[in-house]
Order: sequence, then structure tokens, then C-alpha cells
Amino acid sequence: MKYIIYSVLFITLLSCNKKEENNPIQKIEKVYIDDLLVYEVINAVLQMPEITEDKPEYMLNTAFSLDFILEEQRKDFYNRVKEYFGDSDTLSINSQIELSKISYYKEGKINNAQLIDYDLTVIKNRNELDSLNETIKKYFPNVSISYPIFNKQRNVAHMSYSDDGSVKYFFIKKTDGKWEIITTYSETIVCY
Repeated sequence: MKYIIYSVLFITLLSCNKKEENNPIQKIEKVYIDDLLVYEVINAVLQMPEITEDKPEYMLNTAFSLDFILEEQRKDFYNRVKEYFGDSDTLSINSQIELSKISYYKEGKINNAQLIDYDLTVIKNRNELDSLNETIKKYFPNVSISYPIFNKQRNVAHMSYSDDGSVKYFFIKKTDGKWEIITTYSETIVCY
């Protein structure tokens, strides 16, 4: 009887372990942006003379702004959010940043720019990222614009804009029905 109980326990433990091993890894899915305010802001930014003198015909289709990865940039971002957003909701801001990691613009919603797929959801290692970056070189010059991170009232947003050699981080505000840059706080030259 003792051996039967031990056998049942042993088989039960083995079957539980097998169930855990068979669970599939959840694949990250792309999310296409439906929010019309996002497209209003992106199109306004593309029209601003202080953003780009040359208007490249290509725009990378990724809303993720890599400036949030580095800790010192995140701290600087949150200090500036206090200044420009006023009463900020950190949970909402963090949710917007997380959403930006898997968000992609819809074709036809960005004026005067051809979207080039830049799918970061499928990248598993540095070599794949390097390969993706090599592939997009045939679409130079191009720009990349981050998902706008909005304040509670959705009339102020943080964004980044990247072209072929520089990245600008800025806050914009809607005043009298028009989006305008209220501050550019960092401009970085990128060397390839």
C-alpha cells in the first residue's frame, strides 16, 4: 500500500512538471495606434520648421522612444515632466511608455511620409537589431518620431524626433488650437 501511494505521488509530481513545460511563450503582438490625437500631434511635428529643414520621405514605423531605457535619461525625463505637465500621473505615464514599446502607426495616417516597417517586437538579440538597421539603410534619409507621452489634460506631450544623425527631445503644447514646441531639452548627435 505504501508503494502505491508513493507511486501515485511520484506520477502526480511528474505530470505537474510536464504541464508547466508545455506552456507556450507568449509572443509580443504589434499594436496599431487608433488614437487620432496621436496622429494630429505627429503630423503637426512634421510641419514644424524647428524639427526638420529637409522633410525626408521615409519615416520608421515604430513609436518606441529608446530614450527611456537609460536610467539617467529617465530621471531627467521625470524631473521635466513635473515642470511641464504640472500635476502628473506617474502610472498613466508609465503605461504610455510601455504601450509605446509595441505601438506602430497605421499606414495613411501620417501625412507626406512613407512608413517603413521597423518591427522591434521580433528582435531577440543584438545581431537581429543590427541586421534590421542595415536593412533600413536603403531608406535614408528617414525620420523616427516617438509616441507622444501626454499629460492628464492631453494638451502637453513629451516626444523625441530622430533623423539621420541627431535626436531631439522636447515638450509640445497645444495653444489656441496649434501644437508648438515649448522646450527642446536635449539634442544629441549620433555617430554611425
